[in-house]
Amino acid sequence: MKRKAASRYGIAGWLFVALVGLAAGGTADRIAAVVGDRPILESEVQELTVYFRLMTGDTIAPDSSVRAEALNRLIDEALLSQQAQRESIEVSREELLQTVNEQLNAIKERFESEADYQAALEAEGVTERRLKERITDEVRRNLLSRRLLEKAGLIQIYISPTEVERFYNEHRDSIARVPGRVKLAHILIMIKPSDSVESAVRTRAWEVLELLARGGDFATLARSFSEDAVTRDRGGDWGWRNLSELAPEFQLVLTQLKEGQLSPPVRGRAGYWILQKEAVRSGQVRFRGIFFKVPLTRADTVRARRRANTVRSYALSGVPFDSLARIYSDDPETSKEGGYLGEFFLEGLMPPFDRVLAQLNTGDISEPVLSEHGFHIIRVIEKQPERLLTLGEMQDEIRNYLYQQEFSRRLRSYLDRIRREIFVEIKRDE
Repeated sequence: MKRKAASRYGIAGWLFVALVGLAAGGTADRIAAVVGDRPILESEVQELTVYFRLMTGDTIAPDSSVRAEALNRLIDEALLSQQAQRESIEVSREELLQTVNEQLNAIKERFESEADYQAALEAEGVTERRLKERITDEVRRNLLSRRLLEKAGLIQIYISPTEVERFYNEHRDSIARVPGRVKLAHILIMIKPSDSVESAVRTRAWEVLELLARGGDFATLARSFSEDAVTRDRGGDWGWRNLSELAPEFQLVLTQLKEGQLSPPVRGRAGYWILQKEAVRSGQVRFRGIFFKVPLTRADTVRARRRANTVRSYALSGVPFDSLARIYSDDPETSKEGGYLGEFFLEGLMPPFDRVLAQLNTGDISEPVLSEHGFHIIRVIEKQPERLLTLGEMQDEIRNYLYQQEFSRRLRSYLDRIRREIFVEIKRDE
């Protein structure tokens, strides 16, 4: 079953963007454009280019087009700032400090602790004072620009209820859809071999280990006894592997072995392994292995299904599901959490769980579901089907969107007008 990924991509993004330019401030620079008496430096353009990339996640657009967009944005900001000066529009120190502190606090809140925030600053090689100066410059420009637009009457925009309703009706299939979600818990009953089969395979593994201990050649014995089709003909050679990408039981054993040392038989998912560590280098390990498969039979499957049905009957009779998970589940990761799996998008579930969950509702407990891991007994903690938000739920968001669209249109028209009045020169690349 696919877990919902909890992305944290954007947590430090803003601060990172703010710091990119600050850290690069000491590099050689050139003038990219001049607006009135204000030069726009190439470092400013590059800084904003990085910002656009990070905020949009766009890695396809060519650098030239993103840079052009960044340069135009800086020219627009400079035009607004200089027009504000011409019309003697000012911002009070108290208002400026209040806004700056609010933004700085908002950045800090994106970190789990003050220590994490300070560590991020240190990692980028800047001080909090320098970051605050950067934010102050941006806030001053934004406040001046807003006052200017207010004076020009550009912010007095009225969006009627009819416009909002028309937009909703035309776009609701794309903007109002809320994907279905489900919170799940499960109990995993693995299909296990009989004790006699398990014991026989384990005994054979120990017998081969004894041959190795007496001086037997690992590669020769691997070709004779290993049941791993991939490495058997290579004498059990796994080559160089990243330690972090190996199965947990391999990681545990290989980190404890010395070079050249043999492990005792290690129980893996499908059988026993004898491992020999050959060499290590940064983050990687080279080793050999001999695999002894523990075969599963139809009787093993029937026995596991019977056990799963028994556990399910306990749940249906009222025994708390989380208690049953702690006692019976073979999933070590979730059993200690009472079987809790997490929250998923319904459309992201993989077969056979998508088909099963489509038939269940909040509070239901499934029949045993067979997967490659065994039988799952699934409890639906909460299920929220896909739905469309109503006009009432979306009207504020739509009104704000339409407001921003109209505001952008008026702003563009205003900028085009003042650009004819203020000197603007874009420097060509040398």
